[in-house]
Amino acid sequence: MSSQSRHVHLFSMDSDHFYAAPTTTGGLQAYYEKFGQQVADTQFKLHHFKDADAAQQFIDRDHRHSINPEAKQLVIGLSVYTWNAAEFLSLAKTLKQDYPQALIVAGGPHVQQAEDYIGVESIDVVILGEGEATFQELLDAEGPEQWPDIPGLAWWADNGLTKSAERKRQIALDELPSALDVVPLTDDKGNALYDAISYETSRGCPFKCAFCEWGTGAIGTKMIQFSMQRVEQDWRKITAAGIKDIWLADSNFGALKEDLAKAQLICELKRDTGYPRSFATSWSKKHSPKVQEIVLLLNRNGLLPHYQLALQTLTPEALELSNRKNMSSNQYEPIARAMAEQGVPIAAELIWGLPGDRLDSFEGHLDQLLATFPNINIFGYTLLPGTEFYEKRHQYRIETVPVAGYGKAKGEYVIACHSFDREEGLEGYRMIVAHMIFAHGAIIPMTVRWLALKGYRGISALLRQCLTSVIEQLDASYPSRGIEVYEQRADIYLAMLAAPELLYKTLKRELSRSLLADKHTDWLDELHCVLALDAALIPQYGERHRFIKVFDFDAPRLLEALESMQLCKDISVGETHTQWIESPGGVGDMLRDPDGGSWMKAQFAPATEIIESVSA
Repeated sequence: MSSQSRHVHLFSMDSDHFYAAPTTTGGLQAYYEKFGQQVADTQFKLHHFKDADAAQQFIDRDHRHSINPEAKQLVIGLSVYTWNAAEFLSLAKTLKQDYPQALIVAGGPHVQQAEDYIGVESIDVVILGEGEATFQELLDAEGPEQWPDIPGLAWWADNGLTKSAERKRQIALDELPSALDVVPLTDDKGNALYDAISYETSRGCPFKCAFCEWGTGAIGTKMIQFSMQRVEQDWRKITAAGIKDIWLADSNFGALKEDLAKAQLICELKRDTGYPRSFATSWSKKHSPKVQEIVLLLNRNGLLPHYQLALQTLTPEALELSNRKNMSSNQYEPIARAMAEQGVPIAAELIWGLPGDRLDSFEGHLDQLLATFPNINIFGYTLLPGTEFYEKRHQYRIETVPVAGYGKAKGEYVIACHSFDREEGLEGYRMIVAHMIFAHGAIIPMTVRWLALKGYRGISALLRQCLTSVIEQLDASYPSRGIEVYEQRADIYLAMLAAPELLYKTLKRELSRSLLADKHTDWLDELHCVLALDAALIPQYGERHRFIKVFDFDAPRLLEALESMQLCKDISVGETHTQWIESPGGVGDMLRDPDGGSWMKAQFAPATEIIESVSA
């Protein structure tokens, strides 16, 4: 990069397990190169970090040979999200110390609460709302004296934090040049540079959920979309590059009438090119017949990793305070049943810690959902700047603790509010970990489902007790309560998988003791069968391998019933059944936390496959 030109360095970073093309910063570059007034005198460089380690390496060492301090003008742009806020605040501090002449600009959803950053961090300017036009006008401004005339800016002036007028939303989205005009997707040999890409076909969200930035934040409530011509043009580039996964950044896919045509296009591209391998999105909260048609279409074409109903909570007060009281997704049972019957991998999403919730109510609803949904994802509530709950944190007496490593990045776990105290809030995080490890992590997923289908009351409380007991048996130095167990869940999970005999011995004791205490003595034999089934299919260390397991019941029949969300009427207890099992291995290598447990568990291998493999 010539030192006689202006250098613009744009930084982005992926969230965990998601290495995707830098479309956000690429979009900023593409927009300036189309509409900027000093294009010939401006050189861009995109810095895209795969993870926090790569960002830290740049902070510690790489910036010294990547940034030219002799540039005519130096501009640093940071695309800030919750997952990279800590690293990018550290990056801003380092770059401001080493290059005090640099103009450091931050944008993205996490810095919309500009007063938390301007004047207290090493950030000179925050872009509020959509960034393309604002960033272009900022680059073309002669100096700070022109900033008040640029809508969508916040900066520090002599009298404190100053904001310009609000930037009107971009209505004609096709006027925005594609990030793919400047971001290469393949290397010199034609190989894909990225595993995935995040792509938006629309902007905006019609809902105003109090915990979310989408509808209440900078983007606005009216949904506006790119044309089908634009979408098809970009998607053909993406699939031609061999990028495996397309993840839509749309807020309510399926809500717009054109979304069916988009789904049909992506299926056509997969048939023609083999790509993408999967296609994920945030689904419309209405879950209309059209949405379900799209879901079934994607599932038939092998493109649907999951169909997730974002329930978040079923507690009436929490739904009302979150502005979600009348959402049709709350009527989840017929939707879940219809999708499950079609073989769709349906899941429910919940958030613990929303104002208005209580642990007993949350766990009671969770126990009901376990009998309806084959998969449930539970998250701890992180208070996000720019949301309604963030603004009303004092009204709802919201108490938080910093997300590990975030510090001043304003990542905050909610641990108490007006409807639950600190002890109850922290116990909720133990509940999340217990569910993540035992159900989602594939340690006892069928046992949990069996208990739910049997109508057992208090599953979540039982799993919390099992978690504590297993940790005490494994290593007393691991935390079993509080926010610490949530933050160390990956290490605890791997420790459990490393000691399967001790793990299942402890679980069998705790579960049997609970059933006896609740006078379910007649359930014990069946419990031991389901536990044995789970133990045989647990994720394992090592390479992919096959092994024989002898059961004293009809294990395939039991598994088939439970996978269909049904109880098995007769599993022939006492009869010997021999079964080949195939494990992908990979624990500690590909699998490092419970989030991927359900993908890495072992499976029953059909006898025909074993015979063919032995014959070969």
